Amino acid sequence: MQINRYGPTFMIIFGTFSNILNICVLRERSLKKIPCTIYLCWSSISAIVFIWSGLLTRTLQGYNINWPNENQAPCKIRLYLLNISWAVAIWALVGANIDRFLCSHHSVIYRQLSTAQLAERFLMGIFIFFAFVFIEIFYCVEAKVPNVPVACYGRNLPCRVINDWVYLAVDIILPSIIISIFGTLTIRNARLRIVRPITNLIHQIATTKNNIVLTRRNDRNLTHMLFIQVSFVFVLDLPFGIYRSYASLTANLPKSQYRVAVENLIYALIVLLVYFTHSTSFYIYTLTGKLYRATFERLRRHYFNFNSI
Repeated sequence: MQINRYGPTFMIIFGTFSNILNICVLRERSLKKIPCTIYLCWSSISAIVFIWSGLLTRTLQGYNINWPNENQAPCKIRLYLLNISWAVAIWALVGANIDRFLCSHHSVIYRQLSTAQLAERFLMGIFIFFAFVFIEIFYCVEAKVPNVPVACYGRNLPCRVINDWVYLAVDIILPSIIISIFGTLTIRNARLRIVRPITNLIHQIATTKNNIVLTRRNDRNLTHMLFIQVSFVFVLDLPFGIYRSYASLTANLPKSQYRVAVENLIYALIVLLVYFTHSTSFYIYTLTGKLYRATFERLRRHYFNFNSI
C-alpha cells in the first residue's frame, strides 16, 4: 500500500517532467527536422500517455480507491491506451535505430531513406497497427478478476497467456532482436564508411568538409544517446514480461495469503521499474549527448536567463 501510494506519485511527476523537457529540446529548431529526433520525440509523447494511464490507478489504489479497476469501461479503455502507448514508445526507439543504420550507411541510396517523411509514416503505421492489435483487450480484459496482481486483468487463462505473450513479443523480444541487428550494422557502418568531400560542385567545395564533419559528429551523438537508452529500457522491462507470464500461469493455483502478499509486493516493485525506464529519457540524454546538452543549454539561456534584464 505504501509503495502504491508514494512510488507512482513520484514517478508520475518525475516521468512527466522528464518527457516534457525532452520534447521541448527535441522540438528545438536545429533538431526537429532530424529523423532520429522525430522518433525520440514521439517516444516521449507516448511515454507520457503510458505513465499516466498506468500509474494514476496505482496511486489511487494506494488510497483504497479501486473503481477504475472494478468498472468495465475504465478498466478496458485504460489498458487499451496503456498498451498502445507502451508499444509506440518502444517501436519509436526501434525506428530511431533503423534510422541510425540508414544515415550511417556508405550507400547514398540508403542514406536518402533517412528522411522526416519516412519517420512520420513509420510512426503513423505502428500506431494504426497496434490500435488494431490491442482491440482484443475489449474482449479479453475484465474488471474485478480475483487472485491476480491487479483486478483489471485477463478474463481467463487463454486470454492471459495470449496477452502476456503479446507483451513479451511486441514490447520486449522483437524490438530487442531488431535493435540488436541494426545496432550491430550501425557500428559496422561507422567503421567502414569513408566520406569524401564533393568535388564536382565548385561552390560547395569550401563548406562540404566542415558540414560533413559536423553531420557525422551529430550522428555519433544521437547514436550514442540512443544505444544507452534502449539498453536501459529493455534490460529493465524484461522482469515485467517474465513476471506477467508467471502470474498468468499460476493464477488458478491455490495460494496462501503470505504467497499472495509476496507476489503483490514483487509486482508493485517491477511495475515501478518499468515506468522508471520510460521516465528517464531527458536525464539519460543530458548525461550522454553533447549535442543534446548544447541544445538544452541554448534553450535554458533563451527562456530562463534573467541576468540581462
